[in-house]
Amino acid sequence: RYCMNLSPSDIMWNTSDTGWVKSVWGSLFAPWICGSCVFVHNMPQFKPEVIAKTLSRYPITTFCTAPTAFRMLVQHDVSSYKFMSLKHCVTGGEALNPEVFAKWKIQTGLDIHEAYGQTETVCL
Repeated sequence: RYCMNLSPSDIMWNTSDTGWVKSVWGSLFAPWICGSCVFVHNMPQFKPEVIAKTLSRYPITTFCTAPTAFRMLVQHDVSSYKFMSLKHCVTGGEALNPEVFAKWKIQTGLDIHEAYGQTETVCL
């Protein structure tokens, strides 16, 4: 509830592959415990333009993805897309460099919230 800022009216999209524990915590346990809706998108390959179009087309309120994905998104420059519903962005696993935080904020007006997300210690 606190890390992902979820409520029953939220729609959560976590792009983690189902082989990662982050998928279970970010796509099932956390949203469902909070009563949130889970958005699912079948993407065989990560493409920044598909992510940006999806965030602007659907009423996703919370977006969680890996630091590498945020790096790719800001390189793609998502400033031309309008994320009307998006209000909370989360990442975790590895450290995200300050330049990406700054570029994301400039391009979207939103902060990225970094969470502790090591697979081996997720139960802590």
